[in-house]
Amino acid sequence: MASKSKKTNILNLKGEDKRLVGRLWQEYIRRHLGALLLAFVFMAVVAAATAAYTWLFKFIVDNMTEGVAGEVAGGVTGQQAEIATLAFVKLVVPVVIGLTAISGLSLFIQSVLSNKVALNVVGDLQKAMFAALQKSDYEQLTSQSVGTHISRFTNDVNLVATALLRTTNNLFRDLLTLVLLIGAMFYHNWQMSLVILLVYPLAILPIIKISKKIRGTSHEAQTQMGHITALLNESLSGTRMVRTYNLEKYESKRLGAAFTERIRLYLKLVTNQARVDPVMEVLGGIAVAGVLAFGVYQMAKGDATGGELVAVLAALGLAAPKARALGTLNNVVQEGLAALHRVFNVIDTQPRITEAVDAVILEDVQGALAFKNVSFTYGDGTQAIRDLSFKVKPGETIALVGPSGGGKSTIINLIARLYDVTDGSISIDGTNIKNVKLTSLRDAMALVSQDITLFDDTVAANIGFGRTGANPENISAKDVSAKDIEVAAKAAAAHDFITGLKNGYQTRVGEGGGKLSGGQRQRIALARAILRDAPILLLDEATSALDAESEDKVQTALETLTQGRTVFVIAHRLSTVKNADRIFVLDDGQIVESGTHGELMKKDGLYAKLRALQFS
Repeated sequence: MASKSKKTNILNLKGEDKRLVGRLWQEYIRRHLGALLLAFVFMAVVAAATAAYTWLFKFIVDNMTEGVAGEVAGGVTGQQAEIATLAFVKLVVPVVIGLTAISGLSLFIQSVLSNKVALNVVGDLQKAMFAALQKSDYEQLTSQSVGTHISRFTNDVNLVATALLRTTNNLFRDLLTLVLLIGAMFYHNWQMSLVILLVYPLAILPIIKISKKIRGTSHEAQTQMGHITALLNESLSGTRMVRTYNLEKYESKRLGAAFTERIRLYLKLVTNQARVDPVMEVLGGIAVAGVLAFGVYQMAKGDATGGELVAVLAALGLAAPKARALGTLNNVVQEGLAALHRVFNVIDTQPRITEAVDAVILEDVQGALAFKNVSFTYGDGTQAIRDLSFKVKPGETIALVGPSGGGKSTIINLIARLYDVTDGSISIDGTNIKNVKLTSLRDAMALVSQDITLFDDTVAANIGFGRTGANPENISAKDVSAKDIEVAAKAAAAHDFITGLKNGYQTRVGEGGGKLSGGQRQRIALARAILRDAPILLLDEATSALDAESEDKVQTALETLTQGRTVFVIAHRLSTVKNADRIFVLDDGQIVESGTHGELMKKDGLYAKLRALQFS
């Protein structure tokens, strides 16, 4: 029973592989069924034209043999023989050209159609992967390196595309051609054809064993490629530090080791792939020798003609590349299946932070916020927040200060539900944020972080993204006007430097805002938050990269902006939080002190010590 399964399962697909292929068909390929069926029609034409060559060769050889015999027996003159030969050539040449033209045109149309289907499927897979990543949790998204994610979109998807193209062309077109050629062989001389069919099945078991090795090595190679992409991303984005610290040799050694491992894995992969061709080549040689020996024997007995022998050999010659392509196809498919597993793993990523079935829209937000016995532990077991409880009134400014690792940024991430609390609850205006639609929750907030994110777009677009509904392709007056953007930029002390740029607000900022200074990037991010005009403002070291003059201007702008809004400010520069309504001093995930700047200075506790250290 197992042996039968191996014979019928050309690609050696297992249960999980069959499920993935079935899913790929149902969700991504089936919608292109019309184009595929049309491609199959042209594949059939190519296969039929190829098989037709065998009849042409038989016709030529048999007619030439009969012609020579007739000349000898009938005493035909040279002129008569020349006329007969010319007539024969005039008959054959148009047939050859016609077959070639039909085959070539059909091959072109089929290739275009199958490539179009494969590339559309790949594009749909990439869109589905990106949509899944956009829906995934912040923790899930950051648990893997950027390089690993990029590798999924490039290397893995390219392997799937290659497998799709090879499957379409080789499995269907070449298999159909092979079937028709075998049929032609049997039609011309079934005894000679049996010799071939006894030889080629011997390749099945070695190819299956080789494909298993290829599958495992391919997985290792793609994982290593993700690692290399991550290292390249680190090294190139950290060029300034690498140059300053003279780390070029260190980086070359680190990347060199990764490249060497990549070479080792791929050499192992191509070595296994290369084992298929010799197997098919040797078996092909044995098949040709067998057909020649048996064919000459039949001709000697008068059981076969020269045309039949040539036709069978021609069919074998045309079939051999197709059989070899089918033999190597399994290698490509195994690589593609390994990549498809990883692609669907991304697509199937389910966010752990989800909306309740009866989630409500957060409307008319006043900004009252309450933490009740909140604790949070990261996936690696690190506890960041311990049994934290406090209430914040609408319009109150809360400063979060304390040693690094105290839990300040975690509090902001929990408010925006980038993480979910491990224990306890967080509510806004009395509603548990777990019972609120995520879009409405985050629409109520504006964030300015010390890690500035700018897109490779214009200054105006980067500021305009702060307004809900702003379309990055067309920020219209309906979404946000140029005047609104300019007002926000002025409030963030950014207008003067923006107008000094070559193209003003239409200047492109480069990848990650690389064409701007750190302070300029931070002021644009602040302008974006000001434009958002949200009732809850989250400032995570929002002024850390500003010079004294710009900081003074931004602080004045923030005093106006924060009025009537609930504000959480994280700042290590304690001079920026002295005007906060309350200051929470965090240490080891707990609030160890709270009060105004004056009250905390009088207590002479941790806050006073931190301030003394800064101003000593």
